[in-house]
Amino acid sequence: MPPNSPSPSRYLILPTAGFVTQGLALPATERMLRQLDPQQPEGRVALAGVNIRVIASAASDGTKVVSLTADEAALLQSQLPGLRMVPEQRYTPARAPRLQVEHKVRSTAEAPLQEITVRVLASGEAPVPLEDVMVVVLTDPARRTGAQGVTNAQGEVKLRLPSGPARAPLVAAYPLHGGWPRQWRNVALEPVTTLTVTGIGAGFADARRRLYGEPDAAAGAGVKVAVIDTGVGPHGNLPVVVGRNTTLVEPVDEWHDEDGHGTHVAGVIAARASEGGFGLQGEAPQVALHAYRVFERGEGGASNAAIREAIRQAVLDGCDIINMSLGGGGSDAAISEAIQFARLSGAVCVVAAGNEGGPVSYPANDPLSLAVSAIGVRDAWPEESAQAGHFTEPLGKYDTFVARFSNRGPQVRLASPGVGIVSTIPRDRYGVMDGTSMASPVAAGILARALAGNAQLLNAPRDAKRSEAILALAAERAEDLGFAPTLQGRGLAR
Repeated sequence: MPPNSPSPSRYLILPTAGFVTQGLALPATERMLRQLDPQQPEGRVALAGVNIRVIASAASDGTKVVSLTADEAALLQSQLPGLRMVPEQRYTPARAPRLQVEHKVRSTAEAPLQEITVRVLASGEAPVPLEDVMVVVLTDPARRTGAQGVTNAQGEVKLRLPSGPARAPLVAAYPLHGGWPRQWRNVALEPVTTLTVTGIGAGFADARRRLYGEPDAAAGAGVKVAVIDTGVGPHGNLPVVVGRNTTLVEPVDEWHDEDGHGTHVAGVIAARASEGGFGLQGEAPQVALHAYRVFERGEGGASNAAIREAIRQAVLDGCDIINMSLGGGGSDAAISEAIQFARLSGAVCVVAAGNEGGPVSYPANDPLSLAVSAIGVRDAWPEESAQAGHFTEPLGKYDTFVARFSNRGPQVRLASPGVGIVSTIPRDRYGVMDGTSMASPVAAGILARALAGNAQLLNAPRDAKRSEAILALAAERAEDLGFAPTLQGRGLAR
């Protein structure tokens, strides 16, 4: 590339219509698509005067991910009018915001850095060290300056912090499993600093249980639910019927979860209780759970190409409800087309509204999505847990409140609990998460068991009438909590 030339960006090249040409494109257009093969030497193809780097391909005549400069993209599009080109976009899990370091603390002559060990324990009859806890120590909370890290198998993480002052203004611990998140102020920093969080009790009633009680172990039978996320499991109480990796750059069979988010989401829908185990169930334990991993290793988010392919595959696999606990920026033609395909095929996309406390994010704000906002139940968490920071007033029915982080707007259709939700974590563990990421699968699970109880609708022809009837079923069962429609839509998912 010549000096000072524009840096390449990634684009999706789409067939003229739909996901593959299927004879709908001119022979020349189909031939051009098939030439865009990532298996070519160095993954590069010369086409229409442009040297294209092909990164991934959904099918020989389907969606392609390529790397081009803006000038090359314009030239290619002018030369190949039968193809559609859209920018690649990235989407992140719809977790609630947490404290994090934005500026690493630096050593100075007055305050050189020293290494301290932070140990995190979960309270109980015998406190236990917790692995996979994100520990954040802020020396300047206003600027988010400090250090952070994740605990090891001994529940410890080493952080480099100034030798003085001997106290940190703000410290937070966010366990992936086994304990409730917590924040502390004015913490004395010792060479070994011990933090204790409240352990997760098997009998604890979180917001989901307080609003819905214990689900029937047979709920959801006959319904297929897709979870498009970071993957699912392995977890002994979370059977997956179909698992696929749709990142387009990783093996199809690598669909297990390396993050924890997708497993937590799936457990809210479909976890089953085992005798002598933790005892937690999803809202529809008997659904046929389908897992589609769209987050690839080493990337900051999921590509719209991966999400588009996951929605398409979920529909082809016969899924009735598609949960997407993820979000991003503005509209996206690549995903919108897939959501429309689902809607025309009798399936409904249930999507997290987002967690910025602002307008509903995409793809929840797509007109064909069922967007879900997050509510909480007052004090449905142990004392001193970080969930208190999500509390707002006024209160609605059942002591509910709209989560501080929850996005809002006219696109919201339903509200569900998303504050302090206990669910499955890989390796047969259980953890707490917050966000519209958790509210969306609650609504999806509730809708799945309602659909399972309506044999006529469940067995109806898979077309737009069916998906509209499923949306109508969700709306007519919703319960008004007393909040504005922009906050709760029709109300609590029932």
